Amino acid sequence: MVGSGIVVEFPSGRPVVAGSSRGAPNRSVARMVRRLSGIGRADTCPEPDAPLPIRLRELAGMNDETVDSLAGLVRKGIVTPTSAARLAMRHADECSLRRPVGRPIATGAACYELKLAGDPFGQFALHLQGRSTWIVFAPARCLGYLAELSVSLRSQACLLIGSDAGRRITVRLLDPATWRRCIGDLSAGGARCGSRHVLLIGGLPSREPERSCALIEIEHAIRRSGNTALISSNLRRVGNAGRPASVPESARELMAMIELTFPGLIEADASIGGHAR
Repeated sequence: MVGSGIVVEFPSGRPVVAGSSRGAPNRSVARMVRRLSGIGRADTCPEPDAPLPIRLRELAGMNDETVDSLAGLVRKGIVTPTSAARLAMRHADECSLRRPVGRPIATGAACYELKLAGDPFGQFALHLQGRSTWIVFAPARCLGYLAELSVSLRSQACLLIGSDAGRRITVRLLDPATWRRCIGDLSAGGARCGSRHVLLIGGLPSREPERSCALIEIEHAIRRSGNTALISSNLRRVGNAGRPASVPESARELMAMIELTFPGLIEADASIGGHAR
């Protein structure tokens, strides 16, 4: 799984994902070109500096007014084709940097940024970022991958997920201090402490009672799930904070990401419009 790589399609239909120049050597453009250069070699190959018949819009991978204007400047002899090609590719890079990350792409639609470390079909850890909140999910035996995600944000709660003898999902809801004390036991073997997965949540409002209300709603969503048993929770509550009259937006976003990551773990209250889809 690749984050924001560029997919290059060849006539054979086989996709090749171009890696970052800072990535592993086997993903570099230089290595890819060396491999492709060894396919179908012939003595009739053109010179390396032979002109390539390609439009600017195809070269830059985009078609807008700027790219069309560059093509017009070439036809008028104002800039050279080489300069226009370089400017078109620079323009494409500038546009990609200006694209917002994690913003809705349409009215009512949500967009999340995903970072993955490891193999999604084996040992892995993932970080899912929403508009303001985020979650980190990993099997208990894969906590070493958390460092690769460069997750510098402090978590505000931790869900330790396991299962009981009846194959029902069990959840322990921990505050950050308790979670940090459990890291050593989990790293030594999650199965021995009854937890198979770890789910960290963060990005909730720092002020109270908004933060406590969001955590309380997530706790209620865990209890409502027919296949999940909340066996313990040591989250602190501020004052007489009870169930909020309306679901905080941060809690809605977190529940949507939890449902995407671990379907069936929670059940939002549909009567207040908080069902995560």
